[in-house]
Amino acid sequence: MEKQMTQKYLLRKWREGDEDSIVKYANNTEVSKFLKDSFPSPYTYSDALRWVRFSNRSVDAYHVAIVVGENAVGCIGVEKQQDVYCKSAELGYWLGQEYWNQGIMTDVVRQMVDIAFDKMDIVRLYAYVFSGNIASSKVLEKAGFILESRQVAAVYKNGKHMDQLVYSIVRM
Repeated sequence: MEKQMTQKYLLRKWREGDEDSIVKYANNTEVSKFLKDSFPSPYTYSDALRWVRFSNRSVDAYHVAIVVGENAVGCIGVEKQQDVYCKSAELGYWLGQEYWNQGIMTDVVRQMVDIAFDKMDIVRLYAYVFSGNIASSKVLEKAGFILESRQVAAVYKNGKHMDQLVYSIVRM
């Protein structure tokens, strides 16, 4: 999984030296507004240092950088769940705003779906989308996910209540 090439981008492990790029692309309220509060906003250099260290030490998870040219411009990750959810994994991702609407994320999600089912002992991959994030819903649908449920007022972000959409893809 170290390197997956396409015409537009490269997926690779996070590494020291990615911190400035992470801050450049992650420190954007348009990027963070549909992400969990565990994604820092503002996004600082120390947050980026912590992320690079954490991402490569995760157990039962894959977190990789989305690289365009020499810059880490986004992230995609899959985290295997525990207990009775041990055959499921959660997918999460973000991409720097200047790379939106170029088809990058749909392609990246498709690749990560294949990696997750190949490398992890799972049958279900799911992703949460906050209502209003139409672009993310489209990405998941194009990648083969189905809308499984709408959890009404499940999210409280930036002073607003939002529904949470649950998308999934299952391979038995």
